[in-house]
Amino acid sequence: MKKFKDYFTCVPTLETERFLLVPFAREDMDAYFDILRDDRVQKYLGGGVPLFDREPHITNWLYNVNDRLLKRKLVFTWCVKEKASGSVIGRVDLGGFVKQTMAEIAYHYAYESWGRGAASEVAAKVTDFGLNELGLRRIQGPVRVENGASMRVLEKNGYQREGTLHYYPFGREFHDAVMLAKVKQADAGEP
Repeated sequence: MKKFKDYFTCVPTLETERFLLVPFAREDMDAYFDILRDDRVQKYLGGGVPLFDREPHITNWLYNVNDRLLKRKLVFTWCVKEKASGSVIGRVDLGGFVKQTMAEIAYHYAYESWGRGAASEVAAKVTDFGLNELGLRRIQGPVRVENGASMRVLEKNGYQREGTLHYYPFGREFHDAVMLAKVKQADAGEP
């Protein structure tokens, strides 16, 4: 089995029944910017995902998510694409690693993908990757209290509500959030 550190040479491609999770590439950026331009999507991001649709910002961002942040073992950032059409429908991150045992999941999707099971299907794959490939013991996801749909995504994947965090940072804003987490219990003989 690979060690935690061995996974950070490149963003791994993950696959579900309907979606591919791949590293972002330049050709994905226009579709991703269209997602970010939608106020319905931005509503839950706290101004934390600014529109950076000009050079050199695009090149810098691609370098950061596919190289610099990855090699520092800070975050995996995936572009979510529909298998059938090849369309970019969203982004999912797994990062904020603590002692190689814990991480945070975050995601956002094109409005047209909401309510179609995409977030649940992709969260299941990323959660499995984190717990069973990386060997994490805990993956958590803070969700703004008014975002019931996102809470249901995580709960469908076995995440439990742990409580409400007041004045929690979301991007450049602060909001009340519900913390959900999935914890993998230790096997016999493990600490």
